[in-house]
Amino acid sequence: MSHTCPQCGELIPDAASPCPRCARRALSFHEAETVLGLSVVGLAVLFAITGFAVSLYHAKYESLGREWQARGEADLKAEKALKAVVDFRTALVYARDSDADQLSLARALRAANRTNEAKAYLTSLLERDPGNAEVNLELGRLAAREGNTEDALRYYHGAMYDDWGGRDPAEARRAVRLELYQYLIKRNERPLAEAELVAMAALLPPDPVLYTQVGQLFLKLDDYSRAAHEFEGAVRFGGGQAALAASGEAEFLLGDYRQARSYLARALREKPEDTRLSRMLDDADRVLNADPYEPGLGPEERNHRVVRAFQQAVTRLGECGVLGTGTVQPGTAAAPTASGSAALGEEARSLQPSVNRAALRRNPALMTTIMNFVFRVEQVPAGECGPPDPLDQALAAIAQEHGSADR
Repeated sequence: MSHTCPQCGELIPDAASPCPRCARRALSFHEAETVLGLSVVGLAVLFAITGFAVSLYHAKYESLGREWQARGEADLKAEKALKAVVDFRTALVYARDSDADQLSLARALRAANRTNEAKAYLTSLLERDPGNAEVNLELGRLAAREGNTEDALRYYHGAMYDDWGGRDPAEARRAVRLELYQYLIKRNERPLAEAELVAMAALLPPDPVLYTQVGQLFLKLDDYSRAAHEFEGAVRFGGGQAALAASGEAEFLLGDYRQARSYLARALREKPEDTRLSRMLDDADRVLNADPYEPGLGPEERNHRVVRAFQQAVTRLGECGVLGTGTVQPGTAAAPTASGSAALGEEARSLQPSVNRAALRRNPALMTTIMNFVFRVEQVPAGECGPPDPLDQALAAIAQEHGSADR
């Protein structure tokens, strides 16, 4: 028996059957829903594939940039500056905005002596990041190459106090200051170089190796006092035999032979085979044993040393050919051409009768006259009298320490 569909009004021939029209509509709706869902899934898959491809592309792009950057570093290290320039330029194709690659390119350009190009990159980098220590350091090196000391000082000092990232800032500053010091020494800017060294010394950590290194630099500047101070610091912080030896040498050069002897003796106890230290210790002992001004001496020992010094001075004048027969004996130096040695010979003859312990006991002030004479003899150039023997060298050292014997 037929009836009408209550939803669409379609006549349904069989009451037990569903509406044909509604059935077709439902099927169409489900088909469309299925197609839409599949389309969405397909799009998602396509997006994923595209994203993966883009990611692979960028990864490959970055990988190529890193590869060229590594090549550049290797070529720069191998001193192939021109190849490094090409490498870093290629790296920048893959990482155009990389400050690190631009800095590396600037270094390569500097190494290739393409100063203007290097400076252009570095100036641009500094404008973007004024606190970049490495950029300041590179600009300082360029200024140093050009001999522009004013700019070198400005940029090197900027590098010392700028941001070094993960690197130990104290260590970085020492390295930069040392580089600046070496540049100033090459430029013969000694006062500026010494100022940098003093600043470095003031900031040293308790490291005996660093104290010794700085002390050696002061020693090269003939600044024996500061060198001795640094070496004493090295000894204080456990520097061992090397620090003791360096302290002994500095004190010896400074003219403090008693302190030098103490350090040298301790250093030799640890390294007795060091012949250089042994000779220096012998020299220090010789000075200490010949010096009539050594604190704590009794009158008899002091007078003995004065007489001995006079006798050595007379022997020295004999080598000059101005005493005795007045002629040069075989094996001695030629007679002096200057009149100074001859005048000293006459002075020696006039002093000779009064140079004895009894006369010195009666007249202690005579010591000043005698030692002034000795000091003048020992300051006669070796070219006039030949090389001095060890006791002459000791008396010359005493003369240098005490200057005039007037006291």
